[in-house]
Amino acid sequence: MMNDDEIEFSEERWKEFYESQGSSYLRLEGEALKAHGEDQKKLFYELFGSSKTLVQTIGVVAGFGFTALGYVKNLPLFIGGEFFLFVAIFAGLFWTQTAYKSNLKSSLAQVAWLKKLFAERFAVFKKIYDKAMADLQSGKEISIPRAEVAELKKKNNDFLVKFTSQSETSDFRDPFWWLMI
Repeated sequence: MMNDDEIEFSEERWKEFYESQGSSYLRLEGEALKAHGEDQKKLFYELFGSSKTLVQTIGVVAGFGFTALGYVKNLPLFIGGEFFLFVAIFAGLFWTQTAYKSNLKSSLAQVAWLKKLFAERFAVFKKIYDKAMADLQSGKEISIPRAEVAELKKKNNDFLVKFTSQSETSDFRDPFWWLMI
């Protein structure tokens, strides 16, 4: 017996509803989080690689400097040149580390935002899903309150607006000209 405040679903219609309102959103969330996870993994490796480069560069420059020290004609000029070389190396590697860390922080924030966005929508969908499963288990026809379906539609609209309107900010600073000087 159907109430005007409820929508009845046959098992086939429920499967279609679940696919469009549940399963497809779960796949979307999984794909979005997978892309961010791959990006984060790449950033971690870049961060470690940059640190390794710093240590190797210091070793090579120090090795060449100490090897040539006996052949230097103007020691103050040599020390000044080595100093500027070290400063440029450290500044470049520091900037690289800062850029990777900033990207990683941004990616982690994006993942948290995505999880929150999907969680808000799935909280509404879960009420509908739980009611449908209870009806199926008790052998009754699936009937979902219209108010819950309307709430899900509203969450879908909110989700779409938030998902498509998020702006990205960047605090990227390019040190190229400073390093060239």
